[in-house]
Order: sequence, then C-alpha cells, then structure tokens
Amino acid sequence: MSTSSINRRLALAAAIVLFAGCASKPATDTDLGLDGGPGGPSKYAEQRSGEAAAESDAEHIPPVPHDPAVEAIALEAMPEYARALQAMRAGETDKALVMFQSVASRYPQLSGPLVNQGIIRQQQQKYPKAEEALRQALGVNNRNPYAHNALGLALREQGKFVEARKHYETAIELDPKYARAHFNMGVLAELYLQDLPLALQHFRQYQSLQRQLDQSVANWVVDLERRVPDAVPAAAEPAAEAAAAETASPDAGGDQQNADPQELN
Repeated sequence: MSTSSINRRLALAAAIVLFAGCASKPATDTDLGLDGGPGGPSKYAEQRSGEAAAESDAEHIPPVPHDPAVEAIALEAMPEYARALQAMRAGETDKALVMFQSVASRYPQLSGPLVNQGIIRQQQQKYPKAEEALRQALGVNNRNPYAHNALGLALREQGKFVEARKHYETAIELDPKYARAHFNMGVLAELYLQDLPLALQHFRQYQSLQRQLDQSVANWVVDLERRVPDAVPAAAEPAAEAAAAETASPDAGGDQQNADPQELN
C-alpha cells in the first residue's frame, strides 16, 4: 500500500470524530440521595455520577452511521475542528464554543460540532441551550448515538425523565454495546424513575462491556440485587467480589465525574 494511501486512511479515520462529537464531563454534576430502603434511592446514590461513567474502559467505541458523501467534507473540516477540540480540552469553553459554532455554520452536514456545542452548554449548566444544540445535531444525523445520549442528559437535568429515557433507549438501539448509555440509563432508572429492575439490567449490561469490572458499579449491582424482588444475583466471579469489597463507602464521596475530555460521547 502506498504512503499516500496510508495517510489518506489515517486522515479519514481521524475525520470520523466529526460525525460523533467529543465528550467532556461537567465539573459538578452529582446525584445526591438518601438511604431510602426498598424502593427508594440507593445508599450508594451519592457515588453515582449524573452524567456518565468516567472510568469506563469499554473497548467498544460506537460508530456513527453517516452518508459516505460527507466523508470528504469531514476531511476538509478536520483542522478547524481539531483546534476547537484542543481549546475544549484546555478548558477554554467560551473560545471552543465559538469555534464549534463556526465549524457548524461552515459545514452544516456534520453533527459532531453541534454535539460539542451541546456538551459545552451542559458544562455551563445551560440545559435548554444544550437541548437546542443537540436537537439540531439529530436534525443533521438522527442516527448519532452520542447525540441521543447527550440529549438524554440535558433532558434529565430539566426534569424530562420520560423523554430522556427514550433518547437513551435510542442510543442503545443504535449500538447495544454503548456502555455509557447503559450507565446513564441505570442512573435515570434508579434515581429518577424509581425503576429498580431496569436500573439493575443496565448496570449489569454496563459491567459486561468493561474490560475490568467497574468497582463502584459492582457494589451498586449487589445493592440493587438486595432491593429488587426476585432478582437473580449475577454469577459470582473473583473479580466482581474483589470489586465490591474495594468500592469506597458513600461517605468517601467517590464519584466518576472528573475525567479528561475524550472522543467517546
């Protein structure tokens, strides 16, 4: 294979990021809950991140279905988009927002810049604006699982729990191995919908997608298994038992919020 062909393949792979958007976690977004016993918030609720599992080490990165004709446009937009990502990672959110808005206006065929606008608006706790940007992203590409997942978060923050669930479900339908969407569905189901069997289902699914079990989630699963009638405990594995034993207590305030920006959401 020629050098030019290899370079083109690498550039194309980098450009695919434009179809998805980049994830960055809000600095403060904690779900606080009381130990309410059966049917109430879990005693580990304050360890649950309201956004996503920052510690997820799932190998699978959900692809974003897109029109092949857009790939050339993505290649053209990539240098400007990369500069916006750099500003976002550096914490220069106002600058990054303007840059993503510029990319979106020049390349309206791409949903990624709009997804990132929505993520920045969430960081700013401007959830209606986040919702607006993410709906625009879905108007460009309604098969973008990252946009559905992020919109679910924006809707949840506005108390629109039923609609948030629908978007998490769509993200998972688009890619059943999307670990973070399973995590977010679990949080929504337990802390907001009070649907403990649904929460247990998705936390288990999230765990199944990790290379190494998430220590906090392992403890939540054990807790939910005690509180869900007729729940069948997952098959005990040494890694799971160790994870449950090592999980920090609720008083430790352990959360999964503070993580570096990444290409996963």
